[in-house]
Amino acid sequence: MRKEGDVVRNFERELKANFNEILGVLSDESLISDGKGAVLWVNPGFEQVYGIRSEEALGMTVYELEAKGYFKPSIIAKALERREKVTMVQKTNRGSDILVTATPVYDEQRNIKMVVSYSHDITELKAIQRKYSNLQNQVEKYMTELHELRKGSCGEQDVIGQSLQMEKIIATINRIADLDANVLLLGESGVGKTMLAKVIHQKSQRASGPFIDINCAAIPENLLESELFGYEKGSFTGANVHGKVGLMELADGGTLLLDEISEIPLALQAKLLKAIQEKTLTRVGGTKPVKVDFRLIAATNRRLEEDAETGKFRKDLYYRLNVVNIKIPPLCERREDILPLVDYYTELFNTKYGLHKAWSPEAMEYLTNYSWPGNIRELANVIERVIVISGDSMIGAGDLPEEITNRRQSAGSSMLEEIESLSHAVENLERELIQQAYEKHRTTTGVAKALKISQPTAFRKVSKYIKKPKE
Repeated sequence: MRKEGDVVRNFERELKANFNEILGVLSDESLISDGKGAVLWVNPGFEQVYGIRSEEALGMTVYELEAKGYFKPSIIAKALERREKVTMVQKTNRGSDILVTATPVYDEQRNIKMVVSYSHDITELKAIQRKYSNLQNQVEKYMTELHELRKGSCGEQDVIGQSLQMEKIIATINRIADLDANVLLLGESGVGKTMLAKVIHQKSQRASGPFIDINCAAIPENLLESELFGYEKGSFTGANVHGKVGLMELADGGTLLLDEISEIPLALQAKLLKAIQEKTLTRVGGTKPVKVDFRLIAATNRRLEEDAETGKFRKDLYYRLNVVNIKIPPLCERREDILPLVDYYTELFNTKYGLHKAWSPEAMEYLTNYSWPGNIRELANVIERVIVISGDSMIGAGDLPEEITNRRQSAGSSMLEEIESLSHAVENLERELIQQAYEKHRTTTGVAKALKISQPTAFRKVSKYIKKPKE
């Protein structure tokens, strides 16, 4: 007990001897007043923040300091008034925001004998809070804009058609939309594969998520991997210094459409298969796996099953994609859909351009009898072009493009024979062009540049018409 008493007495002596030094390091700014608000002591931090020397402050009351504008309001005055601990934000005469706390010290009769206040400059903190608030508002604005962009890129889609084939396709979509299974859309260019993919997305549980549409044939082969999977900073010459998030990551929580999937190189197909199976991907130049969760829809105008059998497409990837298979027939095989499509696009483009155009019976007959080799894409293009350039509100046969009026077809076998002969002529012309380009350039890269097609397409065409192509 004696030793403990000696320790306490020594501490008290040290405390009295070093009172100013001890209080000076307790907080940024400190002030002690008596029970009536007269200043008894301030530390050096108080002098710097409030702009008054300690010898000036000593003896003054906190009420006088408040009146002179050194701070407002007086926290000690509030503590004396309420007889309890008070915390608040004070404004100094230098424009700083100070978080200050005043704590009363009582005697044995519960009278306040002094008040100790300590404070911290939060001007910088409040500036950060304002920036954070502004950032939150900006993020909210961007999220709203992103939502609107998503609505625009994947707005309400209608399946236009009354043919038996389209009724079966719509029934299939309604059955599988919510099942989250992979879907493979097959059909010629322009038949509406992208539109049907959007319908599947809208009817699914992922409708509120992103819809990412990637045309694999439109991205150069040497960039396709980095566009799909993203890349880390410094992965290759010319890469963004901060790296880049891939399109597959952007589809997280939504739907990923890989259009023209047959154009993906075999080497990249293996990496794609792994990402689909494991729901993870690794960015180019990276080592850390990234979790992704998307519904996959693939589309192609090629016979992918045949490509898988001949080794032009990986069988294991084909089987993974071909969970739900939807074949979309060309427009010439579902002629019942031509008239509804003409009506739909006429209304669409009339609204877009503020016009009121209509079709004469003769013009409508030409439209419904035309074979539409470019399918819905060609039909929409023709409708828009004619509506824009025709001079009268009633569109006549003379306003139609020559390819439609010069190739008027009758329904039945004669129409089918004409389609077959046209297809044969197109194939012969394609073969001749490919052979001439290959004889001149000797590589598929040279063929691609000469005919302005992608290198994978050139490789495929050369493989079809010429044996053992060179890269």
